[in-house]
Amino acid sequence: MDFIMRAFEDADAAPFAQAVNQSLDTLLPWMTWAHKNYTEDEARLWFHLTHLQRQQGTANEMGLFAADGRLLGGAGLRYSSNPLIPTSIGYWVHSNEQRQGIASEAVRRLVTSAFSQPDIDVVEILVAERNIASRSVAEKVGAKIIAIRYGLIVLDNGPVSTVIYHLHRPSSDESEDSIARESRLI
Repeated sequence: MDFIMRAFEDADAAPFAQAVNQSLDTLLPWMTWAHKNYTEDEARLWFHLTHLQRQQGTANEMGLFAADGRLLGGAGLRYSSNPLIPTSIGYWVHSNEQRQGIASEAVRRLVTSAFSQPDIDVVEILVAERNIASRSVAEKVGAKIIAIRYGLIVLDNGPVSTVIYHLHRPSSDESEDSIARESRLI
């Protein structure tokens, strides 16, 4: 499915709240911010925080929208000021829009964006070990498991085992090979 990624706007609050409320079956228990009766006001507060974080250079959260304007979900990068802590990525997709490659494509686009910055060499994805859907996205985009640690993610019912995935900046040889493969496909 083709979609656009853009910053959330206040006008997106109603569809965002609706998408969250309609997707609780897949958001819970993995996304602790999601809850019954999620409101437009909460969405607008989130949007304003994401704009502030973008201005401060600490995150780049984006909405995922179908060509017809329908909200599909969200995805974003979180930047670390500590060079020992990698940039991280998160994503969610409306439960009615899942299994269409939206999350995987959003992750690919965000990783490309991250690696366009010279100081980012690793992008990290943290996933609750039992969150099979999100683990599948990480693996589909080529992220490699580097460890499983207990307690990095704390859900409503307490800490859980967390799978740590890493994506590394391609070397120039890998980039050239990728470009050559893509040009053969065209």
